[in-house]
Amino acid sequence: MPQAIKAAARASESHHKKRASEQKMETAGMMRWLLTYADMITLLLALFIILFSISTINRVKFQALVHEVSGGFDNDWAINQPPNGGSDGTKSLNASSNIPAIQKKLQEYIQQNHLEKSVQTRLDHRGLVITLLSDKSYYDSGSAELRPEAKVILDRINKFIQANTYMVRVEGNTDDVPIATGQYPTNWELSTARATNVVRYLVEHDGLNPSRISAAGYGQYHPRTRNADVTTRQQNRRVDIVILNAQFSKLEKGQ
Repeated sequence: MPQAIKAAARASESHHKKRASEQKMETAGMMRWLLTYADMITLLLALFIILFSISTINRVKFQALVHEVSGGFDNDWAINQPPNGGSDGTKSLNASSNIPAIQKKLQEYIQQNHLEKSVQTRLDHRGLVITLLSDKSYYDSGSAELRPEAKVILDRINKFIQANTYMVRVEGNTDDVPIATGQYPTNWELSTARATNVVRYLVEHDGLNPSRISAAGYGQYHPRTRNADVTTRQQNRRVDIVILNAQFSKLEKGQ
């Protein structure tokens, strides 16, 4: 009889130990499941934070970035497929802007003086672009020195620039014919020098505030059209004087 009691006690003790072991294993498994669940919740939280930050970007600066990047592709994408709900570059001008009025007056001056072949104007998403065409009219071939004819036109353009407070950017461009001189090793230097000389003339001779104007040289890499022949290359040899609208003037100032 005592042996039977001992055997029953041992069996009971073994059963309790087995149940205790199973309970410990179950508890450990539950803890691992909770850790996985917590990791998933953390990842979802991070995802929602990222989505929220993307949804609150500065739309104005983002659109400006898109337009500037598209400028490297002749602005065709920015004009024909704009990101601001379908409006083109001209409609993005502020309603109170007087840039269209500036273009109208300048266009009248161009027609009155029969300058259509050497001066052109257009509106784009940045503002008013005044294009001085043909280096033979404004510069000697391979030179950045302004000719007298160019200075007369710049004097007139300056009056339109001085009539407002917008920022101005002067952009020099060349065709794809290489240049290699002691002064200008490549078209980069030539285009930059031509833009810089326009800036210097407007500032030093016409009294334009130097804090309102900047210069850029693009070489042959911002063509208006394909460099196919003499005529198309002449279209690409140009200096663009851009009167920036209010939005781009703020970006230029870093505001």
